[in-house]
Amino acid sequence: MQIWRTPETVDLLTAAVGPGDRVHRSFEVGAGMLTGHVPGSPSVLSTPALIGLLEDTAADILRPRLTPGAASVGTWIGVHHRAPALAGDRVDVVATVATVAGRWITFDVTASVAGRVIGDGQVTQTLIRATGA
Repeated sequence: MQIWRTPETVDLLTAAVGPGDRVHRSFEVGAGMLTGHVPGSPSVLSTPALIGLLEDTAADILRPRLTPGAASVGTWIGVHHRAPALAGDRVDVVATVATVAGRWITFDVTASVAGRVIGDGQVTQTLIRATGA
Protein backbone atom coordinates (compact mmCIF):
# COMPACT_ATOMS: atom_id res chain seq x y z
CA MET A 1 0.00 0.00 0.00
CA GLN A 2 1.25 3.41 -0.94
CA ILE A 3 0.35 6.29 1.36
CA TRP A 4 0.64 9.83 0.09
CA ARG A 5 0.17 13.16 1.69
CA THR A 6 -2.10 15.97 0.71
CA PRO A 7 -1.81 19.46 2.20
CA GLU A 8 -5.57 20.03 2.20
CA THR A 9 -8.25 18.34 4.25
CA VAL A 10 -11.01 19.31 1.85
CA ASP A 11 -10.86 15.96 0.03
CA LEU A 12 -10.30 13.94 3.22
CA LEU A 13 -13.30 14.98 5.35
CA THR A 14 -16.99 15.30 4.56
CA ALA A 15 -17.50 17.78 7.42
CA ALA A 16 -15.19 20.11 9.29
CA VAL A 17 -13.65 19.22 12.64
CA GLY A 18 -13.20 22.00 15.14
CA PRO A 19 -11.97 22.72 18.65
CA GLY A 20 -14.48 21.57 21.22
CA ASP A 21 -15.80 18.63 19.18
CA ARG A 22 -16.05 15.79 21.68
CA VAL A 23 -16.71 12.06 21.90
CA HIS A 24 -17.16 9.70 24.87
CA ARG A 25 -16.67 5.94 24.86
CA SER A 26 -16.73 3.31 27.56
CA PHE A 27 -14.65 0.12 27.64
CA GLU A 28 -14.48 -2.88 29.96
CA VAL A 29 -10.95 -3.90 30.94
CA GLY A 30 -10.46 -7.42 29.60
CA ALA A 31 -7.75 -10.03 30.04
CA GLY A 32 -5.92 -9.01 26.85
CA MET A 33 -5.50 -5.47 28.18
CA LEU A 34 -3.72 -6.43 31.40
CA THR A 35 -0.13 -6.53 32.51
CA GLY A 36 1.06 -8.55 35.48
CA HIS A 37 4.71 -7.59 35.71
CA VAL A 38 4.65 -6.23 39.29
CA PRO A 39 5.21 -9.15 41.69
CA GLY A 40 2.63 -9.43 44.45
CA SER A 41 0.21 -7.04 42.77
CA PRO A 42 -2.94 -7.72 40.78
CA SER A 43 -2.86 -7.46 37.00
CA VAL A 44 -3.78 -3.97 35.82
CA LEU A 45 -4.57 -2.13 32.59
CA SER A 46 -1.29 -1.81 30.68
CA THR A 47 -0.07 1.55 29.44
CA PRO A 48 -0.09 0.39 25.79
CA ALA A 49 -3.74 -0.69 26.21
CA LEU A 50 -4.61 2.68 27.80
CA ILE A 51 -2.96 4.50 24.89
CA GLY A 52 -4.96 2.37 22.47
CA LEU A 53 -8.22 3.33 24.16
CA LEU A 54 -7.29 7.02 24.06
CA GLU A 55 -6.24 6.97 20.40
CA ASP A 56 -9.22 4.89 19.29
CA THR A 57 -11.65 7.23 21.01
CA ALA A 58 -10.03 10.30 19.44
CA ALA A 59 -10.23 8.68 16.00
CA ASP A 60 -13.98 8.17 16.54
CA ILE A 61 -14.49 11.91 16.01
CA LEU A 62 -12.92 11.60 12.56
CA ARG A 63 -14.16 8.22 11.29
CA PRO A 64 -17.72 9.25 10.37
CA ARG A 65 -16.36 12.29 8.50
CA LEU A 66 -13.70 10.53 6.39
CA THR A 67 -14.19 10.47 2.64
CA PRO A 68 -13.71 7.15 0.80
CA GLY A 69 -10.01 6.26 0.74
CA ALA A 70 -9.14 8.65 3.58
CA ALA A 71 -7.94 7.51 6.99
CA SER A 72 -6.55 8.91 10.21
CA VAL A 73 -3.45 7.57 11.88
CA GLY A 74 -1.96 8.29 15.29
CA THR A 75 1.25 10.29 14.88
CA TRP A 76 1.96 11.75 18.34
CA ILE A 77 1.01 10.95 21.92
CA GLY A 78 1.82 12.45 25.31
CA VAL A 79 0.01 10.62 28.08
CA HIS A 80 0.27 10.30 31.85
CA HIS A 81 -0.81 6.89 33.18
CA ARG A 82 -1.84 8.05 36.66
CA ALA A 83 -3.63 5.13 38.34
CA PRO A 84 -4.50 1.46 37.84
CA ALA A 85 -7.62 -0.14 36.41
CA LEU A 86 -8.41 -3.78 37.19
CA ALA A 87 -9.99 -6.51 35.09
CA GLY A 88 -13.71 -5.85 34.78
CA ASP A 89 -13.41 -2.12 35.52
CA ARG A 90 -15.30 0.22 33.18
CA VAL A 91 -12.98 2.84 31.67
CA ASP A 92 -14.69 6.01 30.44
CA VAL A 93 -12.70 7.88 27.80
CA VAL A 94 -13.38 11.41 26.59
CA ALA A 95 -11.58 12.95 23.60
CA THR A 96 -12.00 16.63 22.77
CA VAL A 97 -10.52 18.38 19.74
CA ALA A 98 -7.94 20.87 21.05
CA THR A 99 -6.40 22.14 17.80
CA VAL A 100 -6.71 21.62 14.07
CA ALA A 101 -3.66 22.45 11.94
CA GLY A 102 -4.33 21.29 8.40
CA ARG A 103 -4.20 17.49 8.40
CA TRP A 104 -3.09 17.32 12.06
CA ILE A 105 -5.81 17.16 14.69
CA THR A 106 -4.75 17.19 18.34
CA PHE A 107 -7.10 15.94 21.04
CA ASP A 108 -7.19 16.38 24.81
CA VAL A 109 -7.92 12.91 26.19
CA THR A 110 -8.94 11.64 29.62
CA ALA A 111 -9.61 8.12 30.90
CA SER A 112 -11.36 7.53 34.21
CA VAL A 113 -12.77 4.70 36.31
CA ALA A 114 -15.74 5.59 38.54
CA GLY A 115 -14.83 9.29 38.27
CA ARG A 116 -11.15 8.72 39.17
CA VAL A 117 -8.74 9.85 36.43
CA ILE A 118 -6.42 7.01 35.47
CA GLY A 119 -4.83 8.65 32.43
CA ASP A 120 -4.79 11.92 30.54
CA GLY A 121 -2.85 13.86 27.97
CA GLN A 122 -2.98 14.57 24.26
CA VAL A 123 -2.94 12.55 21.05
CA THR A 124 -2.59 13.72 17.46
CA GLN A 125 -4.25 12.04 14.51
CA THR A 126 -3.02 12.85 11.00
CA LEU A 127 -5.35 12.61 8.01
CA ILE A 128 -4.00 10.62 5.07
CA ARG A 129 -5.20 9.15 1.82
CA ALA A 130 -4.27 5.53 1.29
CA THR A 131 -4.16 4.06 -2.20
CA GLY A 132 -3.26 0.59 -3.38
CA ALA A 133 0.17 0.32 -4.98
